[in-house]
Amino acid sequence: MSNPHSLREPSLPLWMRTLAEVTVMDADRLQPMCIETAEPPRTRELARTRDKFRIKLAGSGDVRKEASVLIEKMYAWRGYAGVGSLDQAPNRITLNAEYNGSIYGTLTVNVDSPLGLACEAIYPEIVRSLRAQGRKLCEFGRFAVEHSVRSKRLLATLFHMIYIYANRLHGCTDALIEVNPRHVEFYRRYLEFEVCGEERMCARVNAPAVLLRMDFAAKEPRMRELAGRWRSLPAEKSFYKYFMPEKYEAAVLARLARRPDKEVYAS
Repeated sequence: MSNPHSLREPSLPLWMRTLAEVTVMDADRLQPMCIETAEPPRTRELARTRDKFRIKLAGSGDVRKEASVLIEKMYAWRGYAGVGSLDQAPNRITLNAEYNGSIYGTLTVNVDSPLGLACEAIYPEIVRSLRAQGRKLCEFGRFAVEHSVRSKRLLATLFHMIYIYANRLHGCTDALIEVNPRHVEFYRRYLEFEVCGEERMCARVNAPAVLLRMDFAAKEPRMRELAGRWRSLPAEKSFYKYFMPEKYEAAVLARLARRPDKEVYAS
């Protein structure tokens, strides 16, 4: 039986793939997420202040190829081995941040299935333990953003959309993500992940990794408290203040559930 929430067929119409529009402002720029002193050459011009990025489901082969190129570029610059192209695995979706026909950011979520999770290769005992506790897992990965764009609002919206898909549609209780040790503080500070696996070598990218975990139920009160309050809480570091208020999630949820009768959320 086919998955009623599967949205990854290449023929999915453009209007149905658009989940949100995000206005990016210069004041929201992030500092570099890495320790490196230099950045790779920019391959695209930065959009003007207040131009809108669209968050879309990756539906076509050409779009997936462009997202894969962005991932390969950013990973190669950091010295990581190739991570392969985006595929059509069950229970996996990729979201892209697009502007003027080009992809500036991409993020993938894989919901646990009999095929397993990528992080099991180096953290098998942790994944087994969480499953034994009755946790339903998902895995965030293949996160890449052009260095010309460092908007907190844009990155937060990508993560919020992935959260809605994993938690609201698939009932996931926890998200896992493997990150370079240099990036742990970024995920702890801005997205409030917690370390659950010590540093180990990841053969897929030939680089060290740390396993982080987010317990959705534990973070839900924080998300609800901060969502939509980025103007009134300028000193707050958490990305949750850029999440959309709960009442607006229905529009995104409807589109992810293939109900095109809802308007695109705009912020």
